[in-house]
Amino acid sequence: MTETKNAPQEIDLIELFNKIGKWIGNQIKWFFNLFVAIFYFFLRNTLWFFLFIIIGIIAAIVFHKVARLYYHTELVGYSHTISNIEVIQSINNWNFSTIFTEDEMNNVKDIGATYLLDINKDGIWDRVEDIDDMGKMDTNIMKQRTYGNFCIQIEVYDTLLIPRIKESVMNYLSNNQRVLERNEIRLRQMEQLIPKLQKEIIELDSLKKAEYFSNNKPTVAKMGEMLLIGEKETKLYHKDVLELIGQQQKLERDLFLNKDPFEIILDFSVPTKEENSLFYLMIRFVGISLIIGFFIILFFDQRKFVFDQIKKSKEK
Repeated sequence: MTETKNAPQEIDLIELFNKIGKWIGNQIKWFFNLFVAIFYFFLRNTLWFFLFIIIGIIAAIVFHKVARLYYHTELVGYSHTISNIEVIQSINNWNFSTIFTEDEMNNVKDIGATYLLDINKDGIWDRVEDIDDMGKMDTNIMKQRTYGNFCIQIEVYDTLLIPRIKESVMNYLSNNQRVLERNEIRLRQMEQLIPKLQKEIIELDSLKKAEYFSNNKPTVAKMGEMLLIGEKETKLYHKDVLELIGQQQKLERDLFLNKDPFEIILDFSVPTKEENSLFYLMIRFVGISLIIGFFIILFFDQRKFVFDQIKKSKEK
């Protein structure tokens, strides 16, 4: 009786595995046929694809001859007064056409500012955020933005304008009344804090000496004929003293080196290679030409199938 009941179940499992095996085989066969069809499609139309590559190269050469060559360079800075958000917004909203002459404006393609991204979260920026991506409000990218740092990007047709643009940008940022007031307050606060730190260091150093040499005498207690001598626990102050000295040195260093509202970390470099170079344009135009050519070739290669499908849809 048991064998009779289990027999149909065994047959069902066998059929199930057979169906799975056939399905896998059919999928493998379908992918193989698709690969063969694609291979023969490109093989049949090799000359046409080669023609579209030539068209793309010719278009790139023509565009390179007609278009003006422009250069890209970046400045990385740090703000000691206002946040980098305010700096970036200020630069991106700046109407710089009022600063430059008409001839200079004809040689300036664009001026903009963006954030620096710390992808590894190690306190060191890894790359510059694309200006076009700032409006997307991607939370992952926003979490990677560094505090205080900013990047000013310029695109020019004449590299001789770079020093002039740098001077204008820094004057525009530094001569802002709000920036000047904040920087004045910052410097005054540092000047006031340094003497206080020096006083704290002297007092703490005196307390350390008193604790070590005056208040560190052992205690003596008499119990009957026995004398109990105990040592007081000595509090160590050297870490606190060193920490205050470090704070004082940092303030003195900032007061001497960082008096300006903004610090230039990486200055504009003079680019030697144009952004729209012939090689770049060739890659771009050949890619576009191949994509357009693929759809054109595919249509003519499968036009009979396309027309048959259109005819069937009309008949319905």
